[in-house]
Amino acid sequence: MEQVMKHYGNAILAIIVLLALGAIIIAALSSDGYVATEFKNALTGFFSRMNGLTP
Repeated sequence: MEQVMKHYGNAILAIIVLLALGAIIIAALSSDGYVATEFKNALTGFFSRMNGLTP
């Protein structure tokens, strides 16, 4: 086990970190997530203000 960790430890750690980052990104970008909600609010606000500018 010690030899396996010595040889593959960095690769295993990199995979764990990438999986954790992927999970965080997926959670943030889900349709109910904070990022998606704020993006929808920004687009809705932008287009409603642009509609107000038309004569």
